[in-house]
Amino acid sequence: MPEPSESNLLIVDDDQMNREILYRHLKNLGYTNITLAESGLTALEIVASQPIDLILLDMMMPVMNGLEMLTHLKKNDQWLVIPVIIISALDDKEMIMDCIQKGAEDYLSKPYDRVLLKARVSACLDKKILHDRAVLNKQKLEIAYEELAISYHELEVAKNELEALSYRDALTGVANRRHFDIVLQREWIAAQREKKYLSLIIFDIDYFKKYNDTYGHLAGDACLSEVAIAASQSLKRPRDTLARYGGEEFAVILPDTDPLGAAFCAEQIRHTIENLKIIHSSSKINPYITVSIGISTFTPHIQIFTSQQLIKEADLALYQAKREGRNRVKVWSING
Repeated sequence: MPEPSESNLLIVDDDQMNREILYRHLKNLGYTNITLAESGLTALEIVASQPIDLILLDMMMPVMNGLEMLTHLKKNDQWLVIPVIIISALDDKEMIMDCIQKGAEDYLSKPYDRVLLKARVSACLDKKILHDRAVLNKQKLEIAYEELAISYHELEVAKNELEALSYRDALTGVANRRHFDIVLQREWIAAQREKKYLSLIIFDIDYFKKYNDTYGHLAGDACLSEVAIAASQSLKRPRDTLARYGGEEFAVILPDTDPLGAAFCAEQIRHTIENLKIIHSSSKINPYITVSIGISTFTPHIQIFTSQQLIKEADLALYQAKREGRNRVKVWSING
């Protein structure tokens, strides 16, 4: 922000001698950046082309007098804040009041009183500097708020991404055990409150240890990823949740799904995974990767214990599927 003495002043007067006298006065007061204009039209062109901090405007000029120029200035939003001191040899109170009402900052009579000239010019420039500083501070504050908003948004995005990662299994990309526990508890409460079915599927890859022993752990990781993708493609509703339950074991939470619906979904998963035709030469039941699936269902009209009971019964159904030869679906429904 420039000092008052470095401010840009504009003298507007059609009389060359008057311009030069005022110019010398201002120079003697320490002002160095002074521009001269011989008419209102020329002055407006100067204001439009360079920054001006104060205008000393003669009232009586041909073509466009001081009051007309003042009116033009105050109609422009960019020029509105430029202080104007009206200068005239006439000491007409009505004219002075008219100038003040039109937006003039002050009024000076010719011949100039140097002390009065210094005081009024200094006061106008101080006011302009305070205004410019306020505008600059407002702009800085707006920029700071904008940068803060961007930073906050970026932080929220990073937070959401981190939170999403914390709920995802790093290998398969599906939900992890932590997220499974959260969703199951939420859906369990919702099913009880709304008196709706809630089904749980648990499945694992048949003879997966033998697969790892035969093909190596890198191939085993790739197999798990393919199985997860295939299982997720069998789920059609947004609330259905597939999670990696542990090792080669996966779980699917099916809100508002009865035993028949769950069995249909489970069969779709089993069939889709088998059709991947991932070679498994060490399997005792099939030349390709297969899965065994267990299902349990919360029935809304029967009082049961906790969501852990749902998991336990799905596990029991899964073990039954394995005992009966694997690569199959077994349904267990809570019935009291």
